Amino acid sequence: MKISSLKVLTDENVSPLIVSYLRQNNIDVADVKEKGWQGTEDKYLMKIACTEERFIVTHDSDFGTLAINEGVPCYGIIYMRLKNLGLSNIINVLEKLFVIDQDITEGVIIVVEDTRLRVRTIK
Repeated sequence: MKISSLKVLTDENVSPLIVSYLRQNNIDVADVKEKGWQGTEDKYLMKIACTEERFIVTHDSDFGTLAINEGVPCYGIIYMRLKNLGLSNIINVLEKLFVIDQDITEGVIIVVEDTRLRVRTIK
């Protein structure tokens, strides 16, 4: 599947404006804040994301640590590891991400940095 067709679960650290932007770009988004899951354990969120076949979008490296180091099952992670977390920069980076014509499978972490993208297999 293409990055632009992924279903996502946005972590509580993702701005509601980014959630809105994702929806405007036809991304199927479930948002932790909208669901009332703020403060919920990351392992539980990973379980929900797995069940619903969603990639977790986050600015937090903890999800990757749980998946890689602790073997917590995970459908996929988009880790926005950006130096500039300003809204316009995040949107600019996401716009570039959506046009990438690369097939993405479940079980990967997509590390999005300001100038590059890395895809790492979890399993």
